[in-house]
Amino acid sequence: MLEALRKSTGSWVAKVLIGLLVLSFAVWGVADIFGGYGTQTVATVGDTEIPAEQYQQELQREISNLSRRLGRNITFDDAQRMGLDNRVLLRLIGDAAVENQANTLGLGISPEAVSAYVTREDIFKDQSGNFSREQFYRVLLANNLSEQAFLLRQQRALVLEQITETVGRTGQVPKTLIDAVNKFRNETRQINYVTVSLDKLGTVAEPSDEQIKEYYNAHKSEFRAPEYRKVGLIVMTPDSLAETVEVSEEDQKAYFESNKSRFGQPERRHVQQIPFPDEQTADAAYKRLKEGADFMDIAKERDLTKGDVDLGVIPKTQLADEKVADAIFALPVDQISEPIKGDLATVIAKVTKIEPAVVKTFEDEKENIRKFLAAQRAAESILDSYDKIEDERATGATLAEVAKKLNLKFVEVEAVDARGRDKDGKPVELFAKEPRVLQAIFAADAKVETDPEETSDRGYTWYEVEEIVPQRQKDLSEVKKEAAEKWRENEERTILVKKGQELVDKLRGGEPLAKLAEEFGVEEKKTEPIKRSSRDAGLPPAAVQQAFALKEGQFGSASTQDGKNRVLFQVAEVKVPKAPDAKAQEALLKSAETEVGDDLIVQYIRALRDKFGVSINDAVFQQARSGQYAAGGQRGSF
Repeated sequence: MLEALRKSTGSWVAKVLIGLLVLSFAVWGVADIFGGYGTQTVATVGDTEIPAEQYQQELQREISNLSRRLGRNITFDDAQRMGLDNRVLLRLIGDAAVENQANTLGLGISPEAVSAYVTREDIFKDQSGNFSREQFYRVLLANNLSEQAFLLRQQRALVLEQITETVGRTGQVPKTLIDAVNKFRNETRQINYVTVSLDKLGTVAEPSDEQIKEYYNAHKSEFRAPEYRKVGLIVMTPDSLAETVEVSEEDQKAYFESNKSRFGQPERRHVQQIPFPDEQTADAAYKRLKEGADFMDIAKERDLTKGDVDLGVIPKTQLADEKVADAIFALPVDQISEPIKGDLATVIAKVTKIEPAVVKTFEDEKENIRKFLAAQRAAESILDSYDKIEDERATGATLAEVAKKLNLKFVEVEAVDARGRDKDGKPVELFAKEPRVLQAIFAADAKVETDPEETSDRGYTWYEVEEIVPQRQKDLSEVKKEAAEKWRENEERTILVKKGQELVDKLRGGEPLAKLAEEFGVEEKKTEPIKRSSRDAGLPPAAVQQAFALKEGQFGSASTQDGKNRVLFQVAEVKVPKAPDAKAQEALLKSAETEVGDDLIVQYIRALRDKFGVSINDAVFQQARSGQYAAGGQRGSF
């Protein structure tokens, strides 16, 4: 788990955005620390309170980010099933515990130091390697953060990191642990197996009405209609408004003429160059190259690596020295230049590839320019339209009335559930693109005026919940076919497990796997030696995991992932890896040191939790985790 977490939070910025102390939830429970009774507080750690609003913001941010990554709307119920609500709370508790310790130790960092640190982060740099405010804001937008909120988070995280990084670097890794890690990762097993389909193991008859009814009554939670909401919307985004914006051909041509450098692509060359301190040294090297010396050997003599010499495929403008650039872009392919005396240095260059310039005409780019200018003008008009809509709403007009008066498009969605699906189970396209709007809709009450929701492309969506259809238990008559299918799937799983165990018992009793294969008319197969991490061995993951818990010669079984077959297998051979060589041992050591450091941080945070004391207001937490927390007399909306 720790290794997977590190892979997903590799950079410093990612660590801060996701949460510096996310590791803590791996060993903490929630139930053992419920207590506490702050009216506006989800939890208290020592003297530090975690306000419900802060918890809501963090949970909403995690839900939004996960929705964006998965390409579908994640609801509060989904978040609870995934354990996201608990992980966010425990991360905040861990942060608060370390923050208490930081205050005790008098640690801090100045805002100037934070700003300097941020400007050095690669994620905020442009192609030339300089800090880019545009890129900076793009990252903040993707993570739903304002600049002030981001810098405060960074400042806090850097203070906490002074403690956690120190603790995490103190671990000493014993050799026995290296040996154990090596064995765990590199031990291999060769497995013989057969795959038997369900139809060879048993059949499932059509269920009777009584069986369907029994299944329905025992699994009623599977047959509930979700809450639906009827909603009216005005969607105002640059893309939606661009459809109505006219751009003359004269304007398109004028933009093309004034921005010709943006269209097409200049000639680019794959350049290698070796700089020399003076002409005399360069001349001597050039003579050797003419006599057959290798280009990279000359570079190595000057203590240059391939990365120092190889500039990649670049346009002429990327070479800072104009004299050198002119000479290199006049070279034929694979010809070594004579020493080029530039303003900055004397170099010998080589061009290994030439990509010709691509020239675009106005006709080539006409449609792209029209779309760009239309979107640009639409974006400029959004604020003006925003004010007009808000002025009309201030008079008490409904969104439908506002749209009609201002000649705007009004969209009415008859029914949508919290997953963004209609009553037929089909995704509603609008909410697939803007999950935050859907989350806001399900946090609002019916017939109550709401604030517009900003969209991901800097537009706005106004919404009114016109009707709420509560979730309900579906009657058996509505879901009889679905219940019958679920009953059948359950019976099929039962047969696979039961028959699988009977066959494993036969194998353990001495019946050869080959005879079993012959009995069912299937082929006995053999894997190559596989590791625990193997995913393409032809076996379901459950079988691989089980095989590594068995000894050589032992048998097991597992269902395939589609639930339609049973795999019966024998661990034919177990090979323990040899002791790692020096290079592999160094890699294992670094990996183990990181894991030990992570474990030390977790243990340290647990100790801080015990030291400062943690209490959780269960009532507020239950409301906040489901999006229902009421703050200041208002129903909370995220």
